[in-house]
Amino acid sequence: MAKFFGAQNEHGVLKRVLMHRPGEELSLVTPSTQAYFGFSSPVDIPTFLQEFDALTAALSSLGTEVILLDEVLKEDKEALAYISRRPNITYTRDLAVVLDKGMLMMSMFHKGRKGDTWVIRRAAERLGIPILGEIQPPGFVEGGGIMFLSERQLIVSLCDRTTEPAIFQMCDLLLGDHVDEIIMVPIAEGEIHIDGLLMFLGPDLAIGYKPYLELYPSTIFRKGQRPQYVWLPEYLSQNGFDLFEVTEEEKNSACVNYVTVEPLTAIGYDWATRTENEIHRKGGKVIGIPGTQLRLGNAGPHCMTCPILKE
Repeated sequence: MAKFFGAQNEHGVLKRVLMHRPGEELSLVTPSTQAYFGFSSPVDIPTFLQEFDALTAALSSLGTEVILLDEVLKEDKEALAYISRRPNITYTRDLAVVLDKGMLMMSMFHKGRKGDTWVIRRAAERLGIPILGEIQPPGFVEGGGIMFLSERQLIVSLCDRTTEPAIFQMCDLLLGDHVDEIIMVPIAEGEIHIDGLLMFLGPDLAIGYKPYLELYPSTIFRKGQRPQYVWLPEYLSQNGFDLFEVTEEEKNSACVNYVTVEPLTAIGYDWATRTENEIHRKGGKVIGIPGTQLRLGNAGPHCMTCPILKE
């Protein structure tokens, strides 16, 4: 029987992804509510949807099966009614992380997102994905703050939306059975998630904003061992990664926020030309999509994809 889920790497082949194409809930983002929902501005809904459709079309063109949340939950009136009032559901990445043995539910820090994880849990139940656990307050962590350095090494950023109790809960839940290392990476105040600062594009290529990745020492937790302290850029190098450094301007315009579909093949915003050229120089491929409206949610293509299966 073919494997349906398991996404315990960053740069493998993205076979299946869970996404949400929003509807009129985007109209709830107004000048008076935009901060509550985490948007920098209200959006033009038709253009937002055109850009979202460009992202799903790019994924499909590369062989990724796109599962839409409202299709999974089409007979669940309670869930659909809830989604219709939650414009942030579009950013499915933040709600859960799928490992090889099941899904770990996140704990949302931002008030505009609290409660949203139950919708993804219900979708997981419909899809037959086991739930490994759920982070509980005072632990808070969102999926954009998590990425795999390798199948057995998990990076968790200590950022504006993550608290140390959440990381300690993840250590208890995951170390040993699921991963060998959890690497806590403190990043600069004001940064929401690490996926705006670091991305893995291939087995030996990462892109990132180095000044914020080496601002503080990172802590490696291993089961039954004392913590080890490292500087993340050096640790990436020790693990075989070259780090292509982006500028502050590129960081601020979401030029790091790619979704990697297979090694050295990624989808990102079409204005990230310098990073795109570097991927091409390495022999890779990039599909650039428009994002003038998608970007207003302070997010990129990576944020809108919750990987279900990566090989």
